[in-house]
Amino acid sequence: MVGMDRTDMLLVRELVRDGRARISEVARRLGVPRTTLMKRLERLIERGVIRGFRAVVDPKALGYRYLAFILVKARRGEGGGSVSSQERLVRRIVEDCRRLELMPWIEEAHIVTGTYDIVLKVWAREWDELTRFLIVQLPRYRELVETYTMLVLLTPLEGEPPPVKPRR
Repeated sequence: MVGMDRTDMLLVRELVRDGRARISEVARRLGVPRTTLMKRLERLIERGVIRGFRAVVDPKALGYRYLAFILVKARRGEGGGSVSSQERLVRRIVEDCRRLELMPWIEEAHIVTGTYDIVLKVWAREWDELTRFLIVQLPRYRELVETYTMLVLLTPLEGEPPPVKPRR
């Protein structure tokens, strides 16, 4: 929120609600000139406050039937410059899943604190895809010490945008 005033926050809130909203309509609702909002939008994009616009697609509509969170414990090693060994491992796993056939889609990867080092959010189309990933692909990584897999039964909340509360 550093360097963002009330108008910036209101603009972000409107775009979070509807990323396809026309800037002229947002300007009308906020009572701000369209050109002013366009300049602000460009500045917010430049500063990385708004990272992009995209369609949010339901993975199940694309045939992904199984969702799992996989916790990974990694062997600590030398980092490569500013990149930790955990981050290098994540990059290799993700790239291999993209490159190899019949591998799941890794939607998210996080380096975390605690007993495990990495959390992967993994979608699979078929049960065999997830099984192959867990018992054939993952053990190939020397740095990987242990995994713990949680299958998702229900998802009551997902993709909730951050709260955008304008200053008064």
